Amino acid sequence: MDPSVSEVTKPSKIKMLQHKAIESIINHVIEYETPKVVTVHNPSIGLLRRSLQLGVVLYVGLYQLWYAQGYQEFADMESSVTTKVKGYSQSSLGSKRPPIPSAQSMMYERVWDEADYVVPPAENGAFFVTTNVVITPNQTMGHCPEDPGEVPESICTDSNNCMANKHLIKSHGPQTGRCIPTDRPAKYGNITVCEIQSWCPVEDDRLVLGNDTSLITGSENHTVFIKNSIRFSYFGDRFHRNNMPDHVCIYNFTDPDSWMCNIFKLGDIVAAAGGDYLTLSISGGVVAVHIQWICNLDFNFIENCLPKYNFRLLD
Repeated sequence: MDPSVSEVTKPSKIKMLQHKAIESIINHVIEYETPKVVTVHNPSIGLLRRSLQLGVVLYVGLYQLWYAQGYQEFADMESSVTTKVKGYSQSSLGSKRPPIPSAQSMMYERVWDEADYVVPPAENGAFFVTTNVVITPNQTMGHCPEDPGEVPESICTDSNNCMANKHLIKSHGPQTGRCIPTDRPAKYGNITVCEIQSWCPVEDDRLVLGNDTSLITGSENHTVFIKNSIRFSYFGDRFHRNNMPDHVCIYNFTDPDSWMCNIFKLGDIVAAAGGDYLTLSISGGVVAVHIQWICNLDFNFIENCLPKYNFRLLD
């Protein structure tokens, strides 16, 4: 082999490889790809394609944007409720007058105002109205017979059946260890019971007018003022208001013009909840008042953000 020929050939091959590499890089830089589009004249496929496109447009435009308002944000509100009950009632023993000493009759036949029947005077988001009472007059701390109707285990034959400082279930106080006659022979007969240390005489849970009449009458006409203030702090401090109307008015369930009023009669509230006020006034009940605010801030806040009242009988 001729050495001079080999020395000339090697540099030429290197230059050729370099030239091809540069050419390949340049081709990759300036080349681009594009998909090939084929138009097919097929009525069935064409109508199906346009129907799907129209369906997507209608779903986004009509349902998501217009009906469901999917572009909006939702936020909870801050709320406070204040209530005040007004009115007075009168209690009377009537024709079913039980055997009550005349000195104690004034406890039953009297006038009750909100200071008497609203107990406690203020609650958080609630109010309590007394419609029936059990009165145990002249209670003082001392020693007296246990009530055998509530605590049958307190019935005894002698003091050996009673143990000092013993506590029975539902008892009104600890036993003293003595067995004494009951103080309610007309109700339980001539029996003996254990003596206790308690507020005496012990409470008698019997309703003075029985189970068909409440002692305090006229409470269905009491009115309750409900003030509800709300604020949408997430959207700014200017979005706040309350349910106060422009004038003082009483809510009438049959008059739509009064549905913005925030003063309610107790009897109307119970009726709207599906209850019977006479029955509730005897044994008691629980009624929930729901104030619903659904406010669309796209519109005038004061004119369109309005409360809606609903009532439900819970117990």
